[in-house]
Amino acid sequence: MNAPYPWLESSWQRLLASRARPAQALLLAGPRGVGKGLLAQAWAQTLLCESPQPDGSACGSCPACHWFEAGTHPDFQRVTLLEKTTKEGETRMATAIEVDQAREAVEFVRMSTYRAGYRVVLVNPADTLNIASANALLKVLEEPPLNTVFVLVSDQPRRLLPTIRSRCARVDIGLPPAEQAAQWLSRQGVDDAVNLLALAGGSPLDAQRWVGSGELDERRGILEGLMRPDQMDPVSQGERWKAVSPQTWHKVVYKWLGDLLAVKLQGGVRFNRDFSDELEQLGKRADLAGLLALAKMQAAEGRTLAHPLNRSLQLQAWLIQYRHMFD
Repeated sequence: MNAPYPWLESSWQRLLASRARPAQALLLAGPRGVGKGLLAQAWAQTLLCESPQPDGSACGSCPACHWFEAGTHPDFQRVTLLEKTTKEGETRMATAIEVDQAREAVEFVRMSTYRAGYRVVLVNPADTLNIASANALLKVLEEPPLNTVFVLVSDQPRRLLPTIRSRCARVDIGLPPAEQAAQWLSRQGVDDAVNLLALAGGSPLDAQRWVGSGELDERRGILEGLMRPDQMDPVSQGERWKAVSPQTWHKVVYKWLGDLLAVKLQGGVRFNRDFSDELEQLGKRADLAGLLALAKMQAAEGRTLAHPLNRSLQLQAWLIQYRHMFD
């Protein structure tokens, strides 16, 4: 078994070198969109494999590997965000890993293993553990049972309890070199890989998701509106853009504001390179205080994307403030 992506090869070799005595608690940390989740899965399968290859990686053909790939291995448990049904009957993804899930994992590791090998618990995204679930997990991380391995995956490791971080061996995974990421995207059939990689902040998997999600057309429509603030009607635009998912709106607008701020501070366009000329003109016109206030508000909005707000009114208020930056 090879590393899931070419830029993960060094991290993968580091893990394989520890297979004989793996860390009982491992934290894979780094920015989103670099493949940490798949690396964690590959490591879990490798630990559970019963006929490892000479380099220590999983064979992919033993019963344990077949069970793992089918999601039925009795000594593996995944702890992740679950879907929830609201009072209105709407299905949404939970925003936190709940305490009951952590307690199930604790009970799981206290049982005897089925195959007399390792028992592996994968927690992803670990930074969504709430206080209760983190404390429940901490108890077993302090004294993990024999042959038990916890693998935690986190985009924002600082959100984890310091006591949890201190009990984990940590592997930091950064963004791949831009040239390597762009070459990989091109091999996947992605056009304009360089600009898409910039839009994704250097994350190759996020860049790939932009192509597959259909969000690029929505992004262009939003930015073509924002680049003409003098012609903007906040009421009609807010009504039109309320159909855009809050997550897409946040991603697009936050990076647009970041580029405007960079230009205003005499830097360069980082994310929206296909709108460089428009950003250069607008950035010089923008009021710095207003731009900073709007960027701060947009950052705070990232924590309330799932809240049932009046989307149209929220957008209208935002667009009015945006337009005033260029008065």
